[in-house]
Formats: sequence, C-alpha cells, structure tokens
Amino acid sequence: MAGELTQILVDTPSRPRGKFYSAGALVDLDAAALPTVTLTRPDGTPGPAAADITRVSQGVYDFRLVAADVADPVVYDVAWSGSIGGQPTTITTQVEAVGEFLFNLSDLRGLRVGNGTPFAATAVPNFTDEQLHEARTATLEEFTRILGFSPVPRFAREVHDGDGCDRLALDEREATKLLAVTVDGAVQNLGGWTLQESGILRTTSAFRPAGYIRGGIANVAVEYVHGWQRVEGDGGIIGMARAAMRLIPGLADAASSVTTPDGTSISFDPAGQVTRAGQIRHFGIAAIDSWLNRWTQAGNP
Repeated sequence: MAGELTQILVDTPSRPRGKFYSAGALVDLDAAALPTVTLTRPDGTPGPAAADITRVSQGVYDFRLVAADVADPVVYDVAWSGSIGGQPTTITTQVEAVGEFLFNLSDLRGLRVGNGTPFAATAVPNFTDEQLHEARTATLEEFTRILGFSPVPRFAREVHDGDGCDRLALDEREATKLLAVTVDGAVQNLGGWTLQESGILRTTSAFRPAGYIRGGIANVAVEYVHGWQRVEGDGGIIGMARAAMRLIPGLADAASSVTTPDGTSISFDPAGQVTRAGQIRHFGIAAIDSWLNRWTQAGNP
C-alpha cells in the first residue's frame, strides 16, 4: 500500500494525519463526516483501532496512536475512507515508528545559516513542522541507502524461501532484535531462533545450532529491528545539514557554513564527484561526505 509516510518515535503517543483532495485542493468529507480509519499490520492482519478521529482543518484529519501501539519499531498501513461529492473515497498513508530520530526538529529550528536562522518558527518564509518532518524522513532514507544500513532503529519484514539449512541471510545489516518468525504459516517460538548482528537468522537451542528451516517457496516470514541503537558520532548534526540543503536547495551557494545550537559549525565546499582517493562526494560538503564515507567503510562486512 503506497502513500505518504509519517515517522514517529517508539513508546510515544502521536496523531498521524490524512489529507483529502479534490481537483488539487483540500476538501472536507460530505456532511462534515469524519473518515473511517483502518490500520493494517505488516503481515496483513488488522492493526490497532484508530481512536479519537478528529478534523484538524479543511480536508485534514488525524487520529490518536497510544504508546502501547508502537512499543517497538513498526510500520502500519493506514486507510482513510469517506465520501466526497457523493462518491466513496479512500486515501492511504503509512506510519513508521522508529527507535530514534536522526535529529530533533527543535535543533533544526535553531540551526544558524550564515547570520540567520531560516528554520526558526518566526522566520519568513516560515517552514512548517510538516515540511521539517518530510525533510528529516527523506534524509534518513537517503543516508540509509548511502551507508548500506540504517543509522537509527527501524522495522523490517521480509519473506524468504526456506532451503533446508539451519540459517537464513536477511537483507538488512545491523540487526538488533527479532520480533516474529513464521514458517509455513505457523508462528514460531522466538526462543528457538537467534538473530545475529550481521543479519543471519539461525535455528538454535541452548546456544547451539538446532534443526533446520523447512524448504519452500516464500514460506519464511521474518520481522525484526535493524540499525544503530542511536546515531553515531556527528550523525545528527550531519543529518541536519543535509536536511537544510533539502529545504533550501541553494543553501550551499548562498552561505559558507551552518552552525548548530550547541555551536558546532559545518562548512560548505564546492561539489564534486569522486576524490583521487576514490571517495564519493555525495553532496559536495566536506563534513557530510566525510562522515558518510567514514561510516560506510566502517560498516562494511
């Protein structure tokens, strides 16, 4: 199910939003009705009930997710249904609970670019919280692809073919917590499985290999958490600098540096492609590129 992605923090209540459009403009549902909101878990089963559905503004609605619904990293598909102009309408979004944020929005609000703070709530033009959320989410996706692993704890669900061996290679690195295993449609006792940091799932008993994973086509489903437990080094600062570039595309040309609220400065350099040492200049900003290259190399198996 495709749709706008909203990232929230685990163990934290939140109010995800859905937006209804008609002819490109936000529009309320017929008769001032509230939408029906349905959450679906990654395995296709029903998710938690959407509570306290509310109209936020024209065409914009939200609902409450309690902390217990996001105790671990997870992704919910959300369907919002109602009628517009007498016609049934459904929009879809996603809610992802992550173990940590790449950076706090309050820190981005306080980021100094040159002599100004363009992301402050009082700045003109004003960047909304929604725009900052979107920039942070996009930056996390970008960094995850470049690094080859997630710099924050995230959820993964994968379906694999069993091959009769006692181990299975999963797709994500920095695996940290096993959430669920299903083989041939049967939910497994997690006590009989061990998830290694490298992303290898093994059948075990008393710390030793045990049994095998039954062979089949797409018969093994695994849900787990992967990524750093927290952002390493200056990753949060680097993430803010990249998000700032995304929000103000000409930032690298218009300012020589950015400074975080704690006084850390990052200088902008001309963009390039590949250094003579073979390192990639992803964004042409030395601090960002060197951090990404350093941790990509450090994380290689």
